[in-house]
Amino acid sequence: PLPSLRSLHPADCTYNPIPVCSLPIQAFLLCDSPAAASIQEQYCESLLPVTNHTGPQCNASVDLIGTCWPRSAVGQLVARPCPEYFYGVRYNTTNNGYRECLANGSWAARVNYSQCQEILSEEKKSKLHYHIAVIINYLGHCVSLGALLVAFVLFMCLRSIRCLRNIIHWNLITAFILRNATWFVVQLTMSPEVHESNVVWCRLVTAAYNYFHVTNFFWMFGEGCYLHTAIVLTYSTDKLHKWMFICIGWCIPFPIIVAWAIGKLYYDNEKCWFGKRAGVYTDYIYQGPMILVLLINFIFLFNIVRILMTKLRASTTSETIQYRKAVKATLVLLPLLGITYMLFFVNPGEDEISRIVFIYFNSFLESFQGFFVSVFYCFLNSEVRSAVRKRWHRWQDKHSIRARVARAMSIPTSPTRISFHSIKQSTAV
Repeated sequence: PLPSLRSLHPADCTYNPIPVCSLPIQAFLLCDSPAAASIQEQYCESLLPVTNHTGPQCNASVDLIGTCWPRSAVGQLVARPCPEYFYGVRYNTTNNGYRECLANGSWAARVNYSQCQEILSEEKKSKLHYHIAVIINYLGHCVSLGALLVAFVLFMCLRSIRCLRNIIHWNLITAFILRNATWFVVQLTMSPEVHESNVVWCRLVTAAYNYFHVTNFFWMFGEGCYLHTAIVLTYSTDKLHKWMFICIGWCIPFPIIVAWAIGKLYYDNEKCWFGKRAGVYTDYIYQGPMILVLLINFIFLFNIVRILMTKLRASTTSETIQYRKAVKATLVLLPLLGITYMLFFVNPGEDEISRIVFIYFNSFLESFQGFFVSVFYCFLNSEVRSAVRKRWHRWQDKHSIRARVARAMSIPTSPTRISFHSIKQSTAV
């Protein structure tokens, strides 16, 4: 590996450094040529001394990387700007390197270049931000998948809260679990070689990922349909059936993805169906319905909020309270889901800060969606929390009684003192 400027020790240098432009005349480069070295020394001698001291001095000197150290008084710590380049790496010239003029009139062998910081190139910056975004994506999807699995188990175990509204929540969480799982499959299996080979299984993985992506939006549409029917249309939710929402959430996306896959197969059959060829718009086959249901949900929410603000404000029934909480959750989640998807159509521009903000903002929202869904539809759901508390209290009571009976049965007593009545009393306690 190439040496770092900050680790350079002039006394130990036996290599020929790559030319650096620390002197104003860029043609005067440090090299093995005696003529070039002589020109550098002459230029350095011509520089004014750091002080006008007439006593013992260190003569002007050029170190091994081309930095000129002018005549200086002994005991002085001399500062010089960092070189602009060293081994092809740019450095911040606003910082300084330091070298001491010793009492014997010679320069210290070691030059302190610790303040000279590398300036990352645009390519290195892009790679750095890309790697950070990848870490955010992996972290977000791991957190989301963990939270979604916990929420899924809660809805599965708490049978007392299985109404249609919570079944819709449960299916939405399931759709997010499957989408997160296929995301990991894509990340762990789609190597550049696989992309180029365009094998059948990688295209199926892409189709599965896009299918679960679409189901997320259609189950959000199911959430909006349920609330709009119950609140705006004042239609009894008892007449709504589970199979209707299953058709919306799981069945309708299937022919959409099949149509998209056929379009990809005939018009853009490359790179495992990721990305799109210029002038080919097959991706809009599934992106269009997603945007459509998103816009319809915004209309639903507008009507729902309008009704809640006018007609249901005075109502305090438990069902109305649940509707209000569901609307609050949907109001938070729908913009969240919509913003992350709409970001794909936004051009961050050429500004570096805009691109960095776009990368991080998009990576965070895209990867943590499942976590937010779990929090708002499960962990903050009062029905779920109440059912969990009841289940926990029952478990505590059950195990507490068992422990007391076990302790009572294990007490060593004489046969004349133990009786059924005493065991019964212990159990009652």
